[in-house]
Amino acid sequence: MRTCRGRFNQEPISAIIDRIAEKRRRRRNSTAGAIRGRNMETKANSSESRHSPDTQGRTRRFQWRAFVSVTTMLSFLGMSVTGVALFVTPPGRIAHWTNWTLSGLTKDQWAALHIWFSLVFLVGAVFHLCLNWKPLVSYFKDRLRKTFALRLEWVLALAICVLVFFGTLAEKAPFANVLAFNERIKHSWDRPGQRAPVPHAELMTLNEVAEKVNGLDVETMMHNLQESGIEVNSPNAIVGELAREADIAPHRLYALATNERQRGAAQAGNRRLSENPGRRGGYGIGRLTLQQYCDQEGLNVDAAIARLKENNVRAQRNTSIREIADNAGLHPSVIRDILGY
Repeated sequence: MRTCRGRFNQEPISAIIDRIAEKRRRRRNSTAGAIRGRNMETKANSSESRHSPDTQGRTRRFQWRAFVSVTTMLSFLGMSVTGVALFVTPPGRIAHWTNWTLSGLTKDQWAALHIWFSLVFLVGAVFHLCLNWKPLVSYFKDRLRKTFALRLEWVLALAICVLVFFGTLAEKAPFANVLAFNERIKHSWDRPGQRAPVPHAELMTLNEVAEKVNGLDVETMMHNLQESGIEVNSPNAIVGELAREADIAPHRLYALATNERQRGAAQAGNRRLSENPGRRGGYGIGRLTLQQYCDQEGLNVDAAIARLKENNVRAQRNTSIREIADNAGLHPSVIRDILGY
């Protein structure tokens, strides 16, 4: 009788299952090893590409958003610093006459830097808005309905800007107080011994200065300057240019030209003041507002504004006499003369 061991003498089922599971584990391990090998090779190639000078420029893209943001930030800082400097600068008649500087820069240099930083900031702000237009527009939309609606945030921002605009023009506190503080800082640089004989005398010729200041002779001025080692070839030489060539401030050149004996007459203002010695100097009234000056002298402020307007001088009742004179390019004493006191 034939036996059928191949058919009936089979392995236990559990052994077969174990063998199949072992094959599957080996297959998974070999596959995972191959994947890890490929990943390591990819990382190595990537590292070589990053450190390779040939591929570094091609793989790294220029970030315009970062460039615009940093440029806008730096220009804003520059604009702020130069703005603070201009906030404390003296009026032009003082700065130019005394060669005023702050941190080695003149008023004109600070103004030029402020203008350019402002322009760069303006251009950067425009590009910044373009790159972030969607987030900006979202500020004007209702968060739930996603439609344009009045939101408290931008309504409050608009209200603040409107308040600053009209409050400044109306000269109301605290806006007027800040501007008055600015005026006090600017005119704190004024020194009696360094005042120009007439406003912006540095832009005039020696002959024009001599004509406007009583008691000065242009020939004597030229002689005094030459005695001081400053060459003057013509009475039409401009004071500021002579001072620049001599590397001194215009007020110092004027002191040399007058030999410091005419300083009292120079500080009196101009020829009209010297012809009326009974009048007080114009410097004492400079810090008074037009309203305060009219109340002190018993003048009608509306009539004073009208009289100044007839002489092409713009004024408001709460504006200081010095500011009115500076805006018109005049000496404060001339404003007093126009008012007829």
